[in-house]
Amino acid sequence: MKKSTFHIAAAGILLSGMLATGCNKMLDIKDPVNSITTNQVFQSDDQAAIALNGLYSYLINGGQNELTSFATLGNDLYSAGGITLAAGHSADELFNPSLSGDDLYYVETVNRLTLLNPGYSPKIWKSAYKGIFNANALIEGVKAATSKEFTQAYRQQVLGEALAVRAMGYFYLVNLFGKVPLALSIDYNDTKDLPSASPDAVYQQIIDDLEEASGYLSENYNGNNTERIRVNKWYVKAMLARVYLFTKNYEKAWQNANEVIGRTDLFQLESLETVFSISSREVIFRLKQNNISGTQGNATPEQYSMTGRYLTPSLMNAFEANDKRKTAWTEAVASGPFTPAGFLPAKYKINSTNRVINGYRSEYYVVMRLAEMYLVRAEANMLRGAANKNAVIDDLNAIRKRAGLQDLPYILTDQQVTDAIAHERQTELFAEWGHRWLDLKRTNKATEVLSAIAYKQPWNPYQLLYPVPQEEIQWDNNLSQNIGYN
Repeated sequence: MKKSTFHIAAAGILLSGMLATGCNKMLDIKDPVNSITTNQVFQSDDQAAIALNGLYSYLINGGQNELTSFATLGNDLYSAGGITLAAGHSADELFNPSLSGDDLYYVETVNRLTLLNPGYSPKIWKSAYKGIFNANALIEGVKAATSKEFTQAYRQQVLGEALAVRAMGYFYLVNLFGKVPLALSIDYNDTKDLPSASPDAVYQQIIDDLEEASGYLSENYNGNNTERIRVNKWYVKAMLARVYLFTKNYEKAWQNANEVIGRTDLFQLESLETVFSISSREVIFRLKQNNISGTQGNATPEQYSMTGRYLTPSLMNAFEANDKRKTAWTEAVASGPFTPAGFLPAKYKINSTNRVINGYRSEYYVVMRLAEMYLVRAEANMLRGAANKNAVIDDLNAIRKRAGLQDLPYILTDQQVTDAIAHERQTELFAEWGHRWLDLKRTNKATEVLSAIAYKQPWNPYQLLYPVPQEEIQWDNNLSQNIGYN
């Protein structure tokens, strides 16, 4: 990781609810008179709560460096839209019909990332590690705190939420970059020359963090989490289900997804029109955007930045006839003087064209939702054994029923069921958190699918991993660059 460090600028924590950003080098200086030290931040539950709010605020609203351009938060922050936009263009979901080299995300669209033109991958790397640093600062602060006013119950809550956020950051880093440094401290001496860790080691850390967090967190959405804007045990379970699926531990993937789905008192599949609304009971965890931020207003950063991003013909053709997701979650655009005909993502209804500064936020940014758990349970169950096929089909039909589609019959072959799982993931989770890109890679279908798209030719499989930012390699010679980037 770059030879820089981050520190808790506690003045920023107390004044704006945000955690600090980085400095160019580590300096041994005294606490400035306008700051609050880590020990002071964790003197009481109330002070720790402010720091914890800062952890979430950075993920959706950015920090000091991002405040210069609210309009681009959805591009700049991995956790506010950066994953969806970059990975969606890298896959077969998003593109600009002009296919001009001047288009945003052009190099992702045609899979031509280079060290000189790495697209948005450095922003993903940087913002993910800043989020991880913020989580590490909380973890270390909790463990070092000695004040009796900082109660044991709240210590565990802060620790659990920070561990879960750290795991989220590493999940996307390992899937997009492969080998990445495992920074588990805010101490410069511990992080200055970290080597690239293997994906297996990163995944093990993710699992360890999530399993530990599960023991600390509440099972309910109450108190200041009634809006489901902070992680709890069910988000951790859902994330574990996903991670275990990716690491091929299908029994545990099925178990965790099954536990989440079983909590019908908390979760239910919503109508297509209300899935992403603030009242949705399908939501497991979401982030609450700031509605006073510059030009962005009450739109989610992702949907603000998504304006003008077109869905690919291959995605639109993947929808079956009468699939209500095509009409409810996409927007047709007629050909005009400056706009080609096509379809835009419309899962969120407020974008740059109709946002209102200080306006009512009818939608928050959904990080995890119940439909994915049905699809995880289905896939894991099928991979546990073909004897589970009927139960798998039942899970797929629960998703299809909401979309207005006919039930799949139990007479499908094993391969047909496997193909149906992939199809439902494509049409249910499109333009959400890079699911399609990650699915194509983990199922070894990326080359088959993407090499058939004309504008991605000649296809280069090494582009399935993004390049490690060159400046990181220059600062830390122990980091390894991904094959193909030189």
